[in-house]
Amino acid sequence: MDRSETPKTQSLGAPTTSRALQVLFDAAKDVLSKDELSYLADMGELAASQSRSLSDSLMTMGCLYANTDSISKPGAQTTAEIFWSLSYQLDHIAGLIELAESAAYKLQKGCAA
Repeated sequence: MDRSETPKTQSLGAPTTSRALQVLFDAAKDVLSKDELSYLADMGELAASQSRSLSDSLMTMGCLYANTDSISKPGAQTTAEIFWSLSYQLDHIAGLIELAESAAYKLQKGCAA
């Protein structure tokens, strides 16, 4: 076992933005103020904005890919890197949505510190 890993962190799986946000929220949720929870609940708006931007980028990439010669299209490695990047971006957006939902739920329950 790596010295930085504990049995608890090993059970979290591969590191992702969404998992990191959830771990941090779970650790802090009982001491966050109402204002802090409101701020985090607003992350849903950021996620929506980022998803719209990602959608526009994908549409542009699709149009460019469909309308160019095979000579100018990216190779297999570049294409894989693009898909990996998109996967990370979607995980980030999902993490923001989950964070916003968790904070909003905590606010609705009236459990702010």
